[in-house]
Amino acid sequence: MVRKIIGVILVVLIFTVAPVQAGPESVSDISDELVCQCGCSMILRNCSHQECGSREAMTVFIIREMERGQSGAQIIQTFVRQYGEQVLSSPPKKGFNLIAWILPFAAILVGGAIIYAALKKWVGRSSLSATVDRDEIEEIYDEYGRQLEQELRKFTKSGFR
Repeated sequence: MVRKIIGVILVVLIFTVAPVQAGPESVSDISDELVCQCGCSMILRNCSHQECGSREAMTVFIIREMERGQSGAQIIQTFVRQYGEQVLSSPPKKGFNLIAWILPFAAILVGGAIIYAALKKWVGRSSLSATVDRDEIEEIYDEYGRQLEQELRKFTKSGFR
């Protein structure tokens, strides 16, 4: 009997603690996904024009459609049908627009690979030049030393003019 009561209590607790599904979208959620059509190219909710008729009309339309029971996706599709895809604040992640999402990351990866290869080649060259024999270095210094002595002798004989 006690086990049944504990079982019922656990079931009730599990259902009360279960995650709640997200509620319906708000006007600001939908407004964040749309661009104001007054020409400012700002997100609808952030349009900074004092008396923006486009912002007001679009917001009223969103509120009216939400009251009718339309979902956020349906409202957004209505705007896309009316204004085209340029009304969306970000391009949809499908078709040709997928390039707009992938290309920046691909460019960063390719650029990083090019920089890596260039640095590797550059460091490789400097390590080759560091392996010159000590005898070669002394030979070069001796040659320049002799040339310096000759020029100093010429300078002291002829003087400065």
